[in-house]
Amino acid sequence: MTKRKDERSLIPLLAVVGIVAAPLIFILGIVAGSQIQLANILTADSLSSWISALATVAIAVLTFVLAKETWYLREAQIEQVNELRVQSIRPNVSIKFFSSPISFNLMMLEVSNLGKGIARNVRFKFYDRNGNEIKATEDAIVDEFLKLHVISKGLHSLGINQKFESFLFSFYDVKNKIDSEDVFSPYFKISTSYEDVEGNSYSDELIIDFKEFDGVSEIGGGDPLHKISGDIKKLREQFEGMTQSSSKRLHVNTYSSQDRKQEREDQQRWLEEQKAKRELSTANNKSQADS
Repeated sequence: MTKRKDERSLIPLLAVVGIVAAPLIFILGIVAGSQIQLANILTADSLSSWISALATVAIAVLTFVLAKETWYLREAQIEQVNELRVQSIRPNVSIKFFSSPISFNLMMLEVSNLGKGIARNVRFKFYDRNGNEIKATEDAIVDEFLKLHVISKGLHSLGINQKFESFLFSFYDVKNKIDSEDVFSPYFKISTSYEDVEGNSYSDELIIDFKEFDGVSEIGGGDPLHKISGDIKKLREQFEGMTQSSSKRLHVNTYSSQDRKQEREDQQRWLEEQKAKRELSTANNKSQADS
């Protein structure tokens, strides 16, 4: 395409060079002809007339070339403006297949619009390694995708920065559904087709190869935020268990300064009672000894 454009841009230049060179060659021919006694055929008036005619033709051709180049420039500008307009409303539907932060074996699907315009009539199709379309019930993993209505029937529209996210399956659950012994054997393509608000069609493709997950491991036991939320939930449940009324109010016994004063007075009274008992016991023992 670039080579053709370069060739088309050279054509006007060669034409201009030829048109300018033609009168010069003609004048040189006249001068040369005058040297070989052809001057008696062409008079001075006829020579000037020929030169004027050739100059007029050259100017006309140059004007035509200039008009043609101006038209090409106008077409290029219109094409550029149209391209900018299309890019300003072009959607970009992206599919993301990833592991859930909760657990590595839980697989999630996200469909999002990363473009600058609204995506309409979003449709999804599945193909195998050979490019043959995979229908329902033909592949266990594809069936897990097709269980989502969004994937099987598509989307009427997907707004700017809007996304759809859903849980798909667990590796442990689909392991028994795969005929092959290797859980990493599935391979297929997801073809996404959609349109912008003006009806221009676009398509993208995502390759799902389970071998990319082979050898991948996880450390840390999942997303820390999810673990923190679980711990907070357990703490809330324990705190609710401490309440004894149906109103979920916590009963608290307060201990004031008046309570502490009363406690000291009771303790002092108890000490005095104990002291009186000891004195009474000592007196009784002494009277018995005297008798």
